[in-house]
Amino acid sequence: MSRTRLADTAIAALATAVVSWPLTTLFTPDDWIRPTMLMVAFVAAAGLLGRWLTTSKTGVLFVQLVALVVGAGWIYGRGHLWHGLPGVDTVLAFNNLLVDARETIQNYAAPAPTNRGIILGVGLAMGLTAMLVDHLAVMRRSPALAGLPLLTAFLISASNSGSSLHPVYFVIAAGVWLIMVGRQGIASVRRWSTTAPLQSRGRATSDRDGTMGFASLGRTLGVAALAAAVVLPVVTPHLPTRYLVDGLGRATDSTGFSDGQIGLNSTLDLTRSLEDRSQSPVLSYTTTAASPTPLRVGVLTTYRGGEWRPDRSDSELSPRPRVALPDDISSDVPRKRYRISVDDSRLQAPQLAAPYPLVAGEVDDASWGVDPQTQVLRTNRSVTSYRMDYVALDPPRALLEQPTTDRLSDSQRFDALRVDRESAPTVESLVRQVVPEGATRIEAAMAIQEHFRSSAYTYSLQLAGPVRDETGRDVPMDPITHFLTTRQGYCVQFATAMVMMARAAGIPARMAIGFLPGTLDKGTYTVRAADAHAWPELYFEGAGWLRFEPTPASRSGQAPPYSLEEVQTPDTQSTATDAPSVSATSAPRRDNGANDPGASDRATTSGSADTGVLSAWWSSGRLTLLGWVLLGLVVGVAGTVAVPVAARLRRRRRLHEAPDDAQRVEVEWQAMVERIGDLGVVAPRGSTPRQAGRFYQREAYLEGAEVASLKRVVDTVEQSRYARPGTTLVDIREDAERVVHAVSGVRRRRDRVRALLWPQDGLVEWRERRAAVTEPVQRAWDSVRSRLGRS
Repeated sequence: MSRTRLADTAIAALATAVVSWPLTTLFTPDDWIRPTMLMVAFVAAAGLLGRWLTTSKTGVLFVQLVALVVGAGWIYGRGHLWHGLPGVDTVLAFNNLLVDARETIQNYAAPAPTNRGIILGVGLAMGLTAMLVDHLAVMRRSPALAGLPLLTAFLISASNSGSSLHPVYFVIAAGVWLIMVGRQGIASVRRWSTTAPLQSRGRATSDRDGTMGFASLGRTLGVAALAAAVVLPVVTPHLPTRYLVDGLGRATDSTGFSDGQIGLNSTLDLTRSLEDRSQSPVLSYTTTAASPTPLRVGVLTTYRGGEWRPDRSDSELSPRPRVALPDDISSDVPRKRYRISVDDSRLQAPQLAAPYPLVAGEVDDASWGVDPQTQVLRTNRSVTSYRMDYVALDPPRALLEQPTTDRLSDSQRFDALRVDRESAPTVESLVRQVVPEGATRIEAAMAIQEHFRSSAYTYSLQLAGPVRDETGRDVPMDPITHFLTTRQGYCVQFATAMVMMARAAGIPARMAIGFLPGTLDKGTYTVRAADAHAWPELYFEGAGWLRFEPTPASRSGQAPPYSLEEVQTPDTQSTATDAPSVSATSAPRRDNGANDPGASDRATTSGSADTGVLSAWWSSGRLTLLGWVLLGLVVGVAGTVAVPVAARLRRRRRLHEAPDDAQRVEVEWQAMVERIGDLGVVAPRGSTPRQAGRFYQREAYLEGAEVASLKRVVDTVEQSRYARPGTTLVDIREDAERVVHAVSGVRRRRDRVRALLWPQDGLVEWRERRAAVTEPVQRAWDSVRSRLGRS
C-alpha cells in the first residue's frame, strides 16, 4: 500500500474539495457540488490505480488524464457518448455548454445562476486542479508546491465573490494544506540548515541531529503564518465599492476595477450602496448630434428578489447583420438621423454601447448582431472601434396622449407590466397620490418623472439606513419600499421605482442600462466608468420605447423634451403691440455715434494727444537718456500688463456674449477654474463641478467661509446645467473671487506671480489676435505664390 500512497492521495483529494467550497459564493443553487466531487474522486482513484500499475510519473499522469476525460463524459455527457465513451459529439456538446457558462459569467454578478454550462466548467476546472495537486504532492513529493494550484483555485473565488470571504474558508483550506506538508517526512526536513538539538523530555529517543527543533520551528511558523493570513485581511481596509468591474467580480460591492477591458454589470442589486465611482475611461466617440443621448448597453425586464436580471438575447451574429428601425415606431414620427463613431472602446464582449433606436451600423473585424426586440447590440469579440447610425425621435404630444393599459389584458407585454409583488402595495398607493385620475400615458409618465426629480428625493451613492418604528426596531422592507420611504438613492433606485410605478399605472416599462454621454473635449466625448447610468423606458403605441429620466438633474442632466411640460410662451405679435416701444422714447441718435455705447470719441481724442506728445519728443530732440529710460519703463509696464489685461478683456467679452444667466454662470465657473489652474491647482481631467470642488477644497486647505463660497459656486453651476430653463440663478462672481483668493493664499509666491502676469486666458487671447492678423496675410501670400507658380 505504500506504493499507492493511499493516505497522501486522500489528503490531496480532500484539499482540492476544500478549496472548491468557496465557489458556493459564486453560483447558486449548489447543483455543481455532487458532480464536482465525483470528478475529484475519479482523479484520485485513477492516481491510486496508476501508481499500482507503474512507478512512472508520466504514466500515472496519463492514467489520470484519461480518467478525467472519460469521467467527464460519463458525468456530464450522457446522451452524447459513442459506445459509452466520449466522441466528437461530446466535444461539440461540451463546447456549447462552456459558451453558455462564459455568457453567464459575463452577464451576471455573483451569485450567478447555476446552469449545465457552469456545472461542467466547475467540474472540469476542479478535476484539473485535483490532477495537478495529486501529481505534485503525491508523485513528486512536493506538497508545498502543490499549494500553488490550490491557491489559484481559492483566489478565483476570493477575487470574484463581490465581498470578502468568511475566514473559515481560508482556515480549513490552509489547515488541510499544512497537514499535507507535514506528511512530507522528516527526511526532507533534515535537508534544511542545522540548528541546536532539543533535549528529549520523557521520550525514549534523543534528538541528536536537531530534527525535533526543525519540526517545532516549522509548526510555529505554520501556525503564525496561518494566523497572520486570517487577521491581516480583517484589519486591512478594503477598497471602496466600484460601479463597473469585470466578470463575476462585477458584483455591486466588488472590491476592484480593471483598467483594461471592462463590462457593465447587467445584474442590478437595489440593496447595495456605491462608495466610489471610478474615473477609468470606457470609450471615446465623436457624433454629428449637437446634444448626444445616453449610450445603451442592455435592457432588463425581469425584476425578482430585489435584483434586475438580464433577459436572454435572440440576436444572430454575423459580420454584416441587418439593422432596421423597430417595427413599432411609426413612420409619421418626426426624427433626425445622427451618427456616432466610437474609438478606443474598452467594453468587453459581448457588450457594445450605442444610442437607441439604431438604423445602421458598422463594426470592425467582428461578428455582431442586434436583438430584434430590444435593439441591444452583441458581439463575439471585444472591439475598439465601430460606427452606428441612429435617429432622435420627436414624437408629437398628440401621439403620446394614449390611454393606459389594463395590466392583466395586455398579454403581449405582460412581463413589462408586472409589478413587484412585495412592493406593490406601496407602489400602487403612491401612484394614486401622484398620477391624476383619468390621466393619459404621457400625463402619468410625466407626473411620475416629475415626482422623482423634485426636491423631495435625494441623489446619493450611499443608501439610507434601515427604517425603524417607534420602539427603535428595524422595519423589514423590500428594496423598492425602502427607497420610496427613505427617498434616497442613485439612478438604479430612481429608475426601478419609476418602472414599477409606470407598470402600476398601466404603462409597459422596462429598465435600460448604459452610460451618460460623457465629457466633451476638443470635439471628442470621453465616457468614464463613473458615467454608468440606468433609466426607464416606457412604451407608447406608434412611438415605441421612449426614454424617461427620473434621476435628479444634478446627476442625469435634462430630461427628454417630450417628457417635460410644454412651456406656454406669449404670442410675439401681441407682446410687441402691448409692450411700450423702447425706440420711440429713446434719445435721437447722432450721426457721429455719440449715443452709441461703442463710440470712441474719447479714445480718439486721447490718442491724438498721445501722438502729439511723442511727435514733440522726437522733433525737438529731447529724447535723452532719461527719455529712453522712461520709454523703456513704459514699454516694460505695457508688456507686463498686456497678458493680464487681455485675460480680463477676454472674460468680459465672454460674459457680454453669454445669451442667458446659465451661460454667464458657466463663463464665471470656467474663469475660476482657469485662474485656479494658473496657480498650479489643476483638477483631474473630466471632473464634474462637484468633484472639482472637492479637489480644490482638499488641495487648497479651504475651510469655513471659503468652503461655503465654493459650495455656493458648485451648486449654482450644477443648477445652471441641469435645472429647467428660466430658473433664477444667483451671481457667483464674489464667491468665485473669494475662492480664487483663498487658493492663492496657500500657493508659493512664484505661483502667484506667474498667475498674475501670465494667465492662460491672456495668452490664448493674444494667440487668437495674432492668428486673426496673420492668417489673412498668409492666405494672400499663398494665393500669390500659387498664381506665380501657374504662370
